[in-house]
Amino acid sequence: PAVAFADPAPLAVSGFLANPAGTDSPYEYVQVIATQTINFSSTPYSVVWANNGTASPNGWAAGGSLTYGFNLTTGTVNAGDVIYVGGSGRLINGFEGMQREPAPVTDISGANWLRFIDTGTTAGDGFGTAASAGVFGNGGSNADGVGIFAGVAGAITAASIPVDAVFYGAAIGTAYNAGTGAGYRVPANDLYAGGGLFGSVGNTSLLNDPGSAQFVRLSGAYNNVSGGFTTARTGSLLTLTATSTLGDIAPQLAVVPEPAPVALAAVGLAALVGAQRLRRRRGC
Repeated sequence: PAVAFADPAPLAVSGFLANPAGTDSPYEYVQVIATQTINFSSTPYSVVWANNGTASPNGWAAGGSLTYGFNLTTGTVNAGDVIYVGGSGRLINGFEGMQREPAPVTDISGANWLRFIDTGTTAGDGFGTAASAGVFGNGGSNADGVGIFAGVAGAITAASIPVDAVFYGAAIGTAYNAGTGAGYRVPANDLYAGGGLFGSVGNTSLLNDPGSAQFVRLSGAYNNVSGGFTTARTGSLLTLTATSTLGDIAPQLAVVPEPAPVALAAVGLAALVGAQRLRRRRGC
């Protein structure tokens, strides 16, 4: 039988575009799957993007050019629902500097966007400065990441642990400094052991290092009955074009409840009774 990995994650990262074609702001976005019903008006969450130069001892709460927050404080989702958080451009692959005709970049504003900000001109929720070049790191030699937190971004501290987090890039680099304690706390999930900072022992997993216009798509399985990942997430790179669609980036991370023991017992009993009746009809 499958064994669930680590702690429950009410929201899980299923993909992201950190490096859209052309100027990054305000076209970066994260795709998230809900694993349970959430009313954000009464139970707020936040999404934080990390863009590393050198990580701070304040970790996810560093703000400035290092981290940028998005508050999720309105709307309701059910298990399996897909949501998007990111820049206000809400195009599949940014604006490529091309003529809008005859090949306009696909508009995905009709997707379920719980929070979007003009990241090129507007500060983040709680912390984070605007940047026309983008506020979501592109990976590379100093890993970048995204974390999801219970509560609003302004309440996050250096000690706060996200309910889910992933990191990506070619190397950990300056995203972790053991000597100064600079870095990002990670949860116990399918990728990290938790209980420490990204980059420490057991917490070194890195997803793909995306190039320009490459969407990082995560596959795996989360069981919302047992409350954990039953298949650990892995990443793949999908190169987007101006005409890519939401269908192209459809989540590969499945939210799959397993049958409860009582239900299994009932199915077994029904099969046994059916077999006995069949034997009687045949005179066995």
